[in-house]
Amino acid sequence: MNKIYIPGVIVVEGKEDVSYLSSFIDSLFFTTNGYDISKEKIEFLKRVSEVNRIIVLTDNDEAGMQISDKIKSEICMVIVEKTAKLKRKSYYKAGVAETIKEEVLKVLLPYASDKKDETKLTDYQLNRIISLSSNPKATKNLIVNKYRLIDGNIKFLSQQLQMLKIQPEEVLKEYGN
Repeated sequence: MNKIYIPGVIVVEGKEDVSYLSSFIDSLFFTTNGYDISKEKIEFLKRVSEVNRIIVLTDNDEAGMQISDKIKSEICMVIVEKTAKLKRKSYYKAGVAETIKEEVLKVLLPYASDKKDETKLTDYQLNRIISLSSNPKATKNLIVNKYRLIDGNIKFLSQQLQMLKIQPEEVLKEYGN
């Protein structure tokens, strides 16, 4: 099955949402982890909004509305898609992961594109840069600090670099061997 490419960053609440959406959507995803949307995450998303479209797609519940309202109040260039009227697979949960695929596509298809940006730093490339350096921990910290990333594992760091549209050549030139 071909996935629909949605350029930009889709902000969701949790990993279940990412797992479900990524089964039919090709995009970058940023998770808030429920109510846990820290000042650090908001600041990062502000920077992302300067170079990338942000689509907030949260659950139709109190937590989801609170998260989308907070992001919208802090970041001007953000698109908030309401899921309130979307049909669900379950009547007991109001989450994005429980929303019928066709309903999600109705909301996201207006943002779809055929042009996919293939120039991105992969997890593998970033892992090689860090692990092959003389001091991997220091190199990772330098990258986190230089690009003002939220510290995490290699996959999370490379996703953030992609969200910020940092070109692979830039990182390879500065930190590659």
